[in-house]
Amino acid sequence: MKGKVFLILAAIFLMCGCSKEAAMVDAPQDAAAIQEFRAIVTVKQDESGTIYFQLDDNTVLFPYNYNMPFNGMERIICGLAVANGANECHVQWMDFLVKGDISYTQDATDDGLDIIDDWMTSVEDGFLTIHYNTWWGNGTNPHLLLVKPSANTYELTIVHQMNGDEPLEKADALVYFDINDILPDTEGTYKDLTIKWKSIEGAAKSKTFRFRSRQP
Repeated sequence: MKGKVFLILAAIFLMCGCSKEAAMVDAPQDAAAIQEFRAIVTVKQDESGTIYFQLDDNTVLFPYNYNMPFNGMERIICGLAVANGANECHVQWMDFLVKGDISYTQDATDDGLDIIDDWMTSVEDGFLTIHYNTWWGNGTNPHLLLVKPSANTYELTIVHQMNGDEPLEKADALVYFDINDILPDTEGTYKDLTIKWKSIEGAAKSKTFRFRSRQP
């Protein structure tokens, strides 16, 4: 099984915080305490048409001020305010993440990237999300990010191609991949999933995550 993900890169600016006043707009009147946090969630829709956020493999939240149309499952980064003990949330800010498309390949060159080990780099709900740093230039050709499954069942390699762009400056970006269908079904259990990549300096890197196939 071999896969290739093409990505047209976009700059993503992250808002690092929001005021409590903004968090309390339209908030429930009986909310005794509000927890504010940043999160990357999957936007989903149930059979009744209600949109909800999949926060992790097991937690869902219902946003009462989300008014975007549902276009299938998407990943967003957002600031949320949640009343203690509640399953509803107020969206303080949000931005859609870039998604990689999957096709097939044999070989690829690798210009390297540095995956940042923070809360934004994760494997959850059948998605791989990476926060990474690499070289950027002024080229008009988009960079390519590839996800290549290995002969080892639960192993993926991230490959970065600059596609002729000049290495003028380093900057961060976010991208997510739907890896649910390019890996064998874990049948409700967790498996070790190893992600491999080459750093900007050329060193071999890897990180292991716990992976469970997306639950219906």
